Amino acid sequence: MRDFSEIPKTKLFRNLTDDEIRQLVRHTSYFISSFKKGAEIFPPDSPISHSGIILSGEIDVMHLSLSGDEELVGQNRTGDIIAPAFCITGIENNLSHFRAAKDSEILFLDIHSLLAHPVNESFYSKFIANLTTILATNNIILNRKIQLLTQKSLSKKLMTYFMQLSRESKSRTFRLSFTREQLAQYISSERSSVCRELGRLQDDGLIRVNGNKITILEPVG
Repeated sequence: MRDFSEIPKTKLFRNLTDDEIRQLVRHTSYFISSFKKGAEIFPPDSPISHSGIILSGEIDVMHLSLSGDEELVGQNRTGDIIAPAFCITGIENNLSHFRAAKDSEILFLDIHSLLAHPVNESFYSKFIANLTTILATNNIILNRKIQLLTQKSLSKKLMTYFMQLSRESKSRTFRLSFTREQLAQYISSERSSVCRELGRLQDDGLIRVNGNKITILEPVG
Protein backbone atom coordinates (compact mmCIF):
# COMPACT_ATOMS: atom_id res chain seq x y z
CA MET A 1 0.00 0.00 0.00
CA ARG A 2 1.31 3.42 -0.94
CA ASP A 3 0.47 5.37 2.22
CA PHE A 4 -0.76 4.35 5.68
CA SER A 5 -0.94 7.83 7.18
CA GLU A 6 -4.77 8.04 6.92
CA ILE A 7 -5.61 4.40 7.61
CA PRO A 8 -5.38 4.43 11.46
CA LYS A 9 -8.09 7.11 11.49
CA THR A 10 -10.64 4.67 10.05
CA LYS A 11 -12.95 2.74 12.35
CA LEU A 12 -11.83 -0.68 11.13
CA PHE A 13 -8.16 -0.05 11.96
CA ARG A 14 -8.62 1.92 15.18
CA ASN A 15 -5.78 1.33 17.67
CA LEU A 16 -3.63 -0.49 15.09
CA THR A 17 -0.20 0.86 14.15
CA ASP A 18 0.94 1.43 10.57
CA ASP A 19 3.09 -1.70 10.74
CA GLU A 20 0.21 -3.80 12.11
CA ILE A 21 -2.04 -2.60 9.30
CA ARG A 22 0.60 -3.50 6.73
CA GLN A 23 0.90 -6.98 8.17
CA LEU A 24 -2.86 -7.40 8.27
CA VAL A 25 -3.60 -6.37 4.69
CA ARG A 26 -0.76 -8.54 3.37
CA HIS A 27 -2.88 -11.56 4.30
CA THR A 28 -5.67 -10.60 1.90
CA SER A 29 -6.30 -8.76 -1.36
CA TYR A 30 -6.82 -5.02 -1.46
CA PHE A 31 -6.73 -2.07 -3.84
CA ILE A 32 -7.48 1.67 -3.83
CA SER A 33 -9.84 3.37 -6.31
CA SER A 34 -11.02 6.94 -6.82
CA PHE A 35 -14.59 7.93 -7.72
CA LYS A 36 -16.06 11.16 -9.03
CA LYS A 37 -19.20 12.62 -7.44
CA GLY A 38 -22.26 10.71 -8.61
CA ALA A 39 -20.38 7.50 -9.48
CA GLU A 40 -21.77 4.10 -8.45
CA ILE A 41 -19.34 2.30 -6.13
CA PHE A 42 -20.82 -1.20 -6.40
CA PRO A 43 -22.79 -2.26 -9.50
CA PRO A 44 -26.30 -3.36 -8.52
CA ASP A 45 -27.24 -7.04 -8.70
CA SER A 46 -23.69 -8.24 -8.32
CA PRO A 47 -21.67 -9.88 -5.53
CA ILE A 48 -19.45 -7.68 -3.38
CA SER A 49 -16.11 -9.36 -2.77
CA HIS A 50 -14.37 -6.39 -1.11
CA SER A 51 -15.71 -3.98 1.50
CA GLY A 52 -14.90 -0.32 0.99
CA ILE A 53 -13.08 1.80 3.55
CA ILE A 54 -13.54 5.50 2.80
CA LEU A 55 -10.17 7.26 2.84
CA SER A 56 -11.68 10.56 1.68
CA GLY A 57 -15.04 11.80 0.48
CA GLU A 58 -18.61 10.74 1.24
CA ILE A 59 -20.78 7.83 0.10
CA ASP A 60 -24.59 7.75 0.13
CA VAL A 61 -26.47 4.47 0.51
CA MET A 62 -29.70 4.53 -1.49
CA HIS A 63 -32.64 2.17 -1.94
CA LEU A 64 -34.74 2.27 -5.10
CA SER A 65 -38.50 1.67 -4.91
CA LEU A 66 -40.48 -0.23 -7.56
CA SER A 67 -41.74 3.12 -8.83
CA GLY A 68 -38.18 4.37 -9.24
CA ASP A 69 -38.12 6.72 -6.23
CA GLU A 70 -34.89 6.88 -4.27
CA GLU A 71 -34.72 6.58 -0.50
CA LEU A 72 -31.62 7.73 1.35
CA VAL A 73 -30.71 4.99 3.82
CA GLY A 74 -27.59 6.59 5.23
CA GLN A 75 -24.44 8.62 4.66
CA ASN A 76 -20.91 7.31 5.10
CA ARG A 77 -17.94 9.60 5.55
CA THR A 78 -14.16 9.37 5.80
CA GLY A 79 -13.21 6.49 8.08
CA ASP A 80 -16.47 4.57 7.59
CA ILE A 81 -16.72 1.14 5.97
CA ILE A 82 -19.32 0.33 3.32
CA ALA A 83 -20.93 -3.02 2.47
CA PRO A 84 -19.20 -5.19 5.12
CA ALA A 85 -22.25 -7.46 5.49
CA PHE A 86 -22.39 -8.24 1.75
CA CYS A 87 -18.66 -8.97 1.69
CA ILE A 88 -18.74 -11.21 4.76
CA THR A 89 -21.84 -13.21 3.81
CA GLY A 90 -21.31 -13.36 0.06
CA ILE A 91 -24.97 -12.41 -0.49
CA GLU A 92 -25.53 -10.62 -3.80
CA ASN A 93 -26.33 -6.94 -3.48
CA ASN A 94 -29.77 -6.44 -5.04
CA LEU A 95 -30.87 -3.93 -2.44
CA SER A 96 -28.57 -0.94 -2.07
CA HIS A 97 -26.96 1.61 -4.35
CA PHE A 98 -23.65 2.97 -3.03
CA ARG A 99 -23.07 6.36 -4.67
CA ALA A 100 -20.30 8.92 -4.27
CA ALA A 101 -21.83 12.10 -2.82
CA LYS A 102 -18.43 13.78 -3.25
CA ASP A 103 -15.21 12.92 -5.05
CA SER A 104 -13.99 9.96 -2.98
CA GLU A 105 -11.06 7.61 -2.54
CA ILE A 106 -11.76 4.13 -1.21
CA LEU A 107 -9.60 1.26 0.02
CA PHE A 108 -11.22 -2.06 -0.96
CA LEU A 109 -10.40 -4.97 1.35
CA ASP A 110 -11.42 -8.64 1.27
CA ILE A 111 -12.69 -8.92 4.84
CA HIS A 112 -14.23 -12.34 4.23
CA SER A 113 -10.77 -13.74 3.53
CA LEU A 114 -9.38 -12.26 6.75
CA LEU A 115 -12.18 -13.89 8.75
CA ALA A 116 -11.84 -17.22 6.95
CA HIS A 117 -8.07 -17.30 7.54
CA PRO A 118 -7.34 -15.73 10.96
CA VAL A 119 -3.95 -14.14 11.42
CA ASN A 120 -1.97 -15.56 14.32
CA GLU A 121 -0.93 -12.17 15.63
CA SER A 122 -1.87 -10.22 18.75
CA PHE A 123 -3.25 -7.28 16.76
CA TYR A 124 -5.79 -9.52 14.98
CA SER A 125 -8.01 -9.42 18.07
CA LYS A 126 -8.12 -5.61 17.83
CA PHE A 127 -9.20 -5.89 14.20
CA ILE A 128 -11.99 -8.35 15.12
CA ALA A 129 -13.14 -6.11 17.99
CA ASN A 130 -13.30 -3.11 15.64
CA LEU A 131 -15.26 -5.06 13.02
CA THR A 132 -17.70 -6.38 15.62
CA THR A 133 -18.30 -2.86 16.92
CA ILE A 134 -18.97 -1.59 13.38
CA LEU A 135 -21.49 -4.36 12.63
CA ALA A 136 -23.24 -3.89 15.99
CA THR A 137 -23.43 -0.12 15.44
CA ASN A 138 -24.88 -0.64 11.96
CA ASN A 139 -27.57 -2.85 13.49
CA ILE A 140 -28.49 -0.14 16.01
CA ILE A 141 -28.67 2.46 13.21
CA LEU A 142 -31.00 0.23 11.19
CA ASN A 143 -33.25 -0.29 14.22
CA ARG A 144 -33.44 3.48 14.69
CA LYS A 145 -34.46 3.80 11.05
CA ILE A 146 -37.18 1.19 11.57
CA GLN A 147 -38.40 3.12 14.64
CA LEU A 148 -38.60 6.27 12.53
CA LEU A 149 -40.34 4.76 9.51
CA THR A 150 -43.02 3.02 11.59
CA GLN A 151 -44.33 6.36 12.88
CA LYS A 152 -47.80 7.04 11.47
CA SER A 153 -47.48 10.73 10.62
CA LEU A 154 -44.87 12.97 9.06
CA SER A 155 -44.65 15.12 12.19
CA LYS A 156 -43.95 12.04 14.32
CA LYS A 157 -41.30 10.86 11.87
CA LEU A 158 -39.56 14.22 12.00
CA MET A 159 -39.75 14.51 15.79
CA THR A 160 -38.56 10.92 16.23
CA TYR A 161 -35.56 11.64 14.04
CA PHE A 162 -34.82 14.90 15.85
CA MET A 163 -35.03 13.17 19.23
CA GLN A 164 -32.60 10.53 17.99
CA LEU A 165 -30.14 13.25 16.93
CA SER A 166 -30.65 15.09 20.20
CA ARG A 167 -29.82 12.00 22.25
CA GLU A 168 -26.82 11.29 20.04
CA SER A 169 -25.44 14.82 20.41
CA LYS A 170 -26.54 15.07 24.08
CA SER A 171 -28.04 18.46 23.32
CA ARG A 172 -31.42 19.86 22.32
CA THR A 173 -29.62 21.86 19.62
CA PHE A 174 -27.88 20.04 16.77
CA ARG A 175 -27.12 20.38 13.06
CA LEU A 176 -28.66 18.31 10.30
CA SER A 177 -26.13 16.75 7.95
CA PHE A 178 -28.93 16.41 5.35
CA THR A 179 -30.27 18.92 2.89
CA ARG A 180 -34.06 19.24 2.86
CA GLU A 181 -34.19 16.93 -0.16
CA GLN A 182 -32.02 14.33 1.58
CA LEU A 183 -34.08 14.59 4.76
CA ALA A 184 -37.23 13.93 2.73
CA GLN A 185 -35.59 10.90 1.08
CA TYR A 186 -34.42 9.62 4.47
CA ILE A 187 -37.89 9.64 6.00
CA SER A 188 -39.66 8.53 2.79
CA SER A 189 -41.50 11.75 2.10
CA GLU A 190 -41.54 14.68 -0.34
CA ARG A 191 -39.36 17.77 0.05
CA SER A 192 -42.34 20.16 -0.10
CA SER A 193 -44.19 18.17 2.58
CA VAL A 194 -41.14 18.14 4.85
CA CYS A 195 -40.66 21.90 4.48
CA ARG A 196 -44.32 22.55 5.32
CA GLU A 197 -44.21 20.24 8.33
CA LEU A 198 -41.03 21.86 9.65
CA GLY A 199 -42.88 25.17 9.49
CA ARG A 200 -45.87 23.72 11.37
CA LEU A 201 -43.67 22.19 14.07
CA GLN A 202 -41.97 25.55 14.52
CA ASP A 203 -45.30 27.42 14.61
CA ASP A 204 -46.54 24.95 17.25
CA GLY A 205 -43.51 25.73 19.42
CA LEU A 206 -42.03 22.22 19.25
CA ILE A 207 -38.80 23.14 17.44
CA ARG A 208 -36.82 26.15 16.28
CA VAL A 209 -35.28 25.98 12.81
CA ASN A 210 -32.30 28.11 11.78
CA GLY A 211 -30.97 26.81 8.47
CA ASN A 212 -29.65 23.33 9.25
CA LYS A 213 -29.60 23.98 13.00
CA ILE A 214 -32.53 22.49 14.89
CA THR A 215 -33.46 23.15 18.52
CA ILE A 216 -36.04 20.97 20.24
CA LEU A 217 -38.19 23.21 22.43
CA GLU A 218 -40.75 20.64 23.58
CA PRO A 219 -39.53 17.01 23.68
CA VAL A 220 -42.13 14.48 22.62
CA GLY A 221 -42.47 11.08 24.30
